[in-house]
Amino acid sequence: MSKTAQADFYFGAILSVLLNKKYTPVLLEGNEDRQIYSITTNKEEDFILYLKYRSAPLTYTNDYKSWQFMFTQDEINFFSDNFSKSNNLKIALLCGARELNKSEIVVINTNEIQSIIFNGDSIKYSITIGREKHARNFRISRGGGRDNDLLIPANRF
Repeated sequence: MSKTAQADFYFGAILSVLLNKKYTPVLLEGNEDRQIYSITTNKEEDFILYLKYRSAPLTYTNDYKSWQFMFTQDEINFFSDNFSKSNNLKIALLCGARELNKSEIVVINTNEIQSIIFNGDSIKYSITIGREKHARNFRISRGGGRDNDLLIPANRF
């Protein structure tokens, strides 16, 4: 019997959503921490999808949850290289929950990645994604208070 890694459940959840949306994913690179896919679709422009997950929230209350995602220098270089090649890059972050079926997926587009991670002259190596109960958007801080937060639709996929 072969064993499955914990990551298989989280990446598999994202793949299931992609396949149900009639996207065609092709694995370019994968390991326990991340997976990278080339996505072909007949609905929109093809894109590179970078997947990462957190198995549980950093903060969890009845009204609010947040997850923190860290990026290595290699990951930052990957994002930068894809921008310089003009690739359509998206990041899918699976925000895990204690009950797996309550996990959520945040999809960040190319221009949003640039405004969060490559904000001005500095590079952010971590982002925190938050969501209030019943909110229609996830919030990603860009500094400067809540008015400057980037709002990501909860139903983007």
